[in-house]
Amino acid sequence: MSKNRDIEMARYLAGEMSMNEEIAFLNRSGSSRKQRSELRDMEKHWKYFDQNPSAKSWKTGKAWNQLHQRLESEGLLEERLDEPVTGSRVALLRIAATVLLVLAVGIPSIYFGVIRDSGSSMQRSHQAEEGVSIVNLPDGSRVYLNQGSEITYQKAFNQHRAIELSGEAFFEVMSDPVNPFTVHSGNVRISVVGTSFNVKQLENTPEVEVYVKTGKVRMSLEESDQYVTLEPEEFGFTENSKLSSSVLEVPNYISWKTLDFKFVDSKLMDVLQELEESYHVEIKSGEIDLSQMRITTSYSGQSIDAILETIGTAFGMTVSHENDGYILTK
Repeated sequence: MSKNRDIEMARYLAGEMSMNEEIAFLNRSGSSRKQRSELRDMEKHWKYFDQNPSAKSWKTGKAWNQLHQRLESEGLLEERLDEPVTGSRVALLRIAATVLLVLAVGIPSIYFGVIRDSGSSMQRSHQAEEGVSIVNLPDGSRVYLNQGSEITYQKAFNQHRAIELSGEAFFEVMSDPVNPFTVHSGNVRISVVGTSFNVKQLENTPEVEVYVKTGKVRMSLEESDQYVTLEPEEFGFTENSKLSSSVLEVPNYISWKTLDFKFVDSKLMDVLQELEESYHVEIKSGEIDLSQMRITTSYSGQSIDAILETIGTAFGMTVSHENDGYILTK
């Protein structure tokens, strides 16, 4: 970076640009892929510092002493540090602090020296207590947690991005070839670089299922040399401490996440069970015999109320609410 570019970046990250200045800066920054990537990295790491005050003090005292004369000579510190802090002074110090990070510490030091070190002892957990919960991870990856599922990870990922999963989750992983993304669930370890996939630990067992939506996934058994490589639409699973794989033949396997359903000559009781599991509701049919009822239909992003209304109309049933569920009656 040039000196002017450094100062512009600092003012942008510190929030000290006017609207017109910010628009002009973003337009210039978007002129090349390298600049856009650089800006995204700077924003991500400055945001971490801005939201984690304790991390800002990491070696900054020594770095500040080393750079104070340089910053002052370049007009970034026009006042003495021991003078009272006024409103305008706060803005000036924010810019100076940002320039310190941009010029002195730099992205590699911020990310590897500060974020990862400070995060190594801070563990985070997220549990989907009701319905599906979305979790945004520190590296930009996203997790969709199915109800009752839980993930645990370091607040700031270590060199290998690692997640502990209990239950079921769909992962959308940001690509980072240098730092693989690993999910530990049951007796399985899933390793990827950047992809989207579903992991499901079967209830009360160490057995695990993995479905790959995009990209490529390596699924291996813990403390074993067994592994399989899964590609899009492939399905891996464990059974009796052995790994197997096949093409997924269940059309609604991740409907809990997508809310897209396809039923072809399906038993109505199976359809209702699928809806119960995906929408996390209870659907009762009372004394109605569903065993001979079948249906061919599809739904995409519809509410459970709308779906049950269409089913009720098709089979001449009335749908009513009952506590936290639904009941079908003739």
